[in-house]
Amino acid sequence: MKVRWKQVKEASLDSPKLVVSFPDVGFAGKQAVDYLVKELKAELLAEGYSIHFPPHVIVKQEGIIEPLKCELYGWKNPKGEGDLLILTGNAQPASPEGQYGMAQEALDKVEKLGVREVYSLTGYLVDFRSPDREPIVYVAATRSEILRKLADRFGLAQADKGTIEGVQGTIIGEAKVRGLDGVCLLVETPGFSTPSGRMVVDAKASKALLKVLSRILGLELDLSDLDRQAALTEEFLERLERLEQKFLEQALRSSRSYPKEKQYYV
Repeated sequence: MKVRWKQVKEASLDSPKLVVSFPDVGFAGKQAVDYLVKELKAELLAEGYSIHFPPHVIVKQEGIIEPLKCELYGWKNPKGEGDLLILTGNAQPASPEGQYGMAQEALDKVEKLGVREVYSLTGYLVDFRSPDREPIVYVAATRSEILRKLADRFGLAQADKGTIEGVQGTIIGEAKVRGLDGVCLLVETPGFSTPSGRMVVDAKASKALLKVLSRILGLELDLSDLDRQAALTEEFLERLERLEQKFLEQALRSSRSYPKEKQYYV
């Protein structure tokens, strides 16, 4: 067994669809599913623990320890159709065995609850993304019929050659093996990071994912908080860029102030 499940609450859902994301590049997919959980007020159904998570715990505010885990949430649509299960986690399993095991055991669990469709959200790393346009969302799917339908109906770009990393990829692959319909939405993100190497959340990319997902699933979401987060992120990155430029200018001036060493020729 790769995942040890702790049941929190039982669910009674009608043919739910599964939405999945774990920490990814730019936290684009992860932020999107966290926002989805918050906006829909989805209920925590189960927690999953695994020895394949990285060997550490998270120390939160006031010294409270949180283990690495995955979480399964449920949401019953008050309109009577379109129930959801949402799977996320605070870390990716550290090994290929753990990532495949997480995908297999998560699908074992949600198939018993009636899941036949899986939607995976993740970032797609690019060298540059213009701040003047919306991030492009690409789609990949387990069947060509699904791919053409989504690309045509929602104007999505079809993903070309490449790979989908982490649980977001392995769970779509496992869905295809089982005969489930699987869709992966990938959004452009430059993968911003601070000078210390910490990843910066790309809220603009997360919003682009949720705009597409909400249209596909017929959800009504208020995304205004993501607009505010995106504005703060852009302001932060602009400050970083100014500081970096200032540092480079100071370094250049300093290099010019050093006396040149004498050169001898023979």
